[in-house]
Amino acid sequence: MTLLFREEPHAGTLPVTPVPATLVRGGTSKCWIFRDEDLPADALETDRLLIRTFGSPDLRQIDGVGGASSTTSKAITVAGTDRDGTVRYRFAQVAIDKPAVEWASNCGNCATALGLYALHAGLVAPTGEVTRVPILNTVTGLRLVCEIPTPGAQVPAYGGRRLDGQHYPGVPIDVIFQKSSWSSYGAQFPTGNATDDIEVDGKRYQATLIDAGAPAALFAAQDLGLDATASEEALEALVRIAPQLRAAAARRMGLPQNLSSIPKVGVVGPPPAGATGVSARMISMSALHPAIGLTSAVAVAAASGTAGSVVQRNVVPAAEAGLFIHLLKGKTALALDAADPAEVSFQRSARVISESTILVPSD
Repeated sequence: MTLLFREEPHAGTLPVTPVPATLVRGGTSKCWIFRDEDLPADALETDRLLIRTFGSPDLRQIDGVGGASSTTSKAITVAGTDRDGTVRYRFAQVAIDKPAVEWASNCGNCATALGLYALHAGLVAPTGEVTRVPILNTVTGLRLVCEIPTPGAQVPAYGGRRLDGQHYPGVPIDVIFQKSSWSSYGAQFPTGNATDDIEVDGKRYQATLIDAGAPAALFAAQDLGLDATASEEALEALVRIAPQLRAAAARRMGLPQNLSSIPKVGVVGPPPAGATGVSARMISMSALHPAIGLTSAVAVAAASGTAGSVVQRNVVPAAEAGLFIHLLKGKTALALDAADPAEVSFQRSARVISESTILVPSD
């Protein structure tokens, strides 16, 4: 007895496209890295392929490579390497709950992954004990430098650096952002103000609207009746109101209205008792981020040196240079070149997880 129905497509009749890709963990995200030469020339076809590859808009992404969270639904497409060794790429945030791909933002964790991938794939040759890998997001214009240990001019396969938010260690990578390119849409403060009032449902909330690393709207937690050191459960109110805050902030910042990835939305407040730095809780693709994206951390750092910003008003300064951002899970440390920084550096780690061929259906 057979259970097949006559009207069902038979095996082998639905076309499947094999696409080479490499999975790399960078920081607290996982990123699938593709080469432009392996993707459709048509932009809409590339979007369709990525959506189907990740399994959206199924919230579980069960029939794709996505991990059903904003930190695991990310891709990079690599164009190649310039004569000066700069790796050119685009970053894609693949939506989970709808068939959409957003290209207009940056991701520091995926940039970390790209730094290691560039060495692993031979795009950049290791030079000496430490290799500098410059990378350029050709959509946003963000330039970063990844510094990676290459002892004996060898590419490391694994490493021992473990940071908060990571269960396993990886290859140590230092990521350097510079003010000269970290604003994607023009001025660092699009409204010209350190703080602005954002109105939602007749209520006004103070925010610092900043374009550094990525456009971000940083709200004073107390203004929203929240505690920036609170647990995930206590911040459900932030998750609910975040889409409205984002839309209102985008209008004030002059950003495109059809994006859900920017501006990044978060709340800041004082650090835990006895600590220095600042506390932050960020929203990523309609959910609370388990840590903080590097681009959001750059925004917090850049705002920390601006008098009157909601970040500066909540920072407890440390004796040494730098800034700690306290998160849901642990904290992240940033090295700043000055109190009002022009350069922000992070310690991250990465690991190449898989070299794969993804079989992408045409439906």
